[in-house]
Amino acid sequence: MDSTRRCLLVAGAALGSMPLRALAQEWPARAVKIVIPSAPGSSPDRFTRLIAERLSKQWNQAVVVENRPGASTRIGAGEVARAAPDGYTLLSTFGTHTMAKLLNPDTPYDPVTDFAAITQYAVPEVVMLVRSDSPYQTLKDLAAGYKSSGRPMRYGHFGNGSSFHFYGLVVGRIAGIEVVPVAYKGEALHLNDLLGGHLDVSFNSVGTALPHIRSGKLRALANVAPGRSKVLPDVPTFAELGYEGMERGGWFGFLAPAGTPAGLVDKVSKDIIAIVNDPAMARLMRDQGIEPVGSTPREFSRAIPVEVQQWQRLMTEFKVKGE
Repeated sequence: MDSTRRCLLVAGAALGSMPLRALAQEWPARAVKIVIPSAPGSSPDRFTRLIAERLSKQWNQAVVVENRPGASTRIGAGEVARAAPDGYTLLSTFGTHTMAKLLNPDTPYDPVTDFAAITQYAVPEVVMLVRSDSPYQTLKDLAAGYKSSGRPMRYGHFGNGSSFHFYGLVVGRIAGIEVVPVAYKGEALHLNDLLGGHLDVSFNSVGTALPHIRSGKLRALANVAPGRSKVLPDVPTFAELGYEGMERGGWFGFLAPAGTPAGLVDKVSKDIIAIVNDPAMARLMRDQGIEPVGSTPREFSRAIPVEVQQWQRLMTEFKVKGE
């Protein structure tokens, strides 16, 4: 740890001893930046912006969302890890965050120890998609088709080692077909390439894919979720189809630099939880296949190391390495 970072952490610790009331009165005194490590257009991006808009009104300060895509979330997360732990730079991220150090041991931050967990605010449903002109009506059809043709299934995902990357690998293993993962900087980008005929399959969050499913341009073959989607009730889950290990989707959550005062972390957490639990926001999220959660900082901080262990097992199994 460099001396600058050490000084910031010491300062943050000192602030952490201040009463919550004093912190709340003084913060935020200027604009707050939320970094999101993906390209515009994704579900995390859309809901981060909706939350930021409401936080701005509540805090009476500008809340600016900046996209920093690339390197499987490491570019954006690295910027936040280096930021002052004063509450003015936050990270809105997703499950891939927990894989950074596993994929790239030289990552200059630790996804667990270099961040303060604020809240996991949602769990998104993820669907496996083909174009509507695809000959495959079901996942069974797809598996049989690729087996008989002998050609690999090219599928899009939002970064090496991302959850979407592993979904395709698991499908290939269970279906007994060869797969070729194609990485992008954001899910909206590989969805566009699927629509344009440059990919065979894409894994996307329901919220991102739903307009194209409803317009008839895309077909969802299966859903990564513990139960059927309320917005896509006719789409079977992978578990129903016998694909073990595809029951759990990812998460969306907020983090701050390590050393951010506990009082500020608690305040931001409570404010975000109130937003996602608001009936109108919760309904909007559920209508897009996203379940509001709103975990406490303590709950979220306990969940992240568990996820690191889970992804480590998959990386070892599939021999996935960093870019």
